[in-house]
Amino acid sequence: MIKTSIFLCLLSWLAACWSQSEYAHLSVYSTPQKITIRLNSIIVGTTPLQDLNIEPGRYQIEAMVTEPGIWYNHNIVKEIQLRAGQDTTIYFQIPSLVKINSIPFHARLLQENRFLGLTPLFIDFNQFQGKELFLEKTGYRSVHFVLSSTRSQVYILDPIELAVSNEDHHSFMNSLFGSRLKTKFILLGGTVASHWLAFYFKNMADENYNNYLRTGNPQHMQKYWDNTQKYDHWSDISIIVSYTLLGGLIYTVLLD
Repeated sequence: MIKTSIFLCLLSWLAACWSQSEYAHLSVYSTPQKITIRLNSIIVGTTPLQDLNIEPGRYQIEAMVTEPGIWYNHNIVKEIQLRAGQDTTIYFQIPSLVKINSIPFHARLLQENRFLGLTPLFIDFNQFQGKELFLEKTGYRSVHFVLSSTRSQVYILDPIELAVSNEDHHSFMNSLFGSRLKTKFILLGGTVASHWLAFYFKNMADENYNNYLRTGNPQHMQKYWDNTQKYDHWSDISIIVSYTLLGGLIYTVLLD
């Protein structure tokens, strides 16, 4: 009876050893802890994981780091080969990341001459701790800072106010005629407008002259005559202005 019991115990022990030898043994640790571990797309738990029985084979093991923000993607992936009966230990060192942002965003973050990315972005605190960083964006003053905290940081970039010298204070006419293309359009428009005014005043003068000839009332005759002379005078001025502007337009075209 005793021999039978010993034999059964030995048989059970051999079966257990044989069963365990068919599997590989995997342990996973990380700093910090409580990091989700995925093995070939299957989540197997959070660190620390000790003495997992895994079928032998080649695996992709991934430490899934969870941080807020759609710009964060820093999962760590390793390739491992597990063999039957072998104990394998994997260690993940998770970087301590700092979120850097700016107002306005999409500023360039640099460390010396090294481009790190556009804000908002995450950087490794341990790698850049105590180093001077720069935020640059066209039209804004650069910001220099030393990374000293793991807390998220937001920097406001001040717009550059361009200094204006006395020479840059143009008069209305200088700004009006600031470019040759603008000058051409202004001269052309002025020529057309003044020529149309000359035509309009001439028609008004002719109309008043016809009324002067048809009326028999002395008071109306004087009125129509005065209006005829007035509109003729304005017509002459308008035609002179029109030809002057036309001459300026021709000169500008020939100058080009």
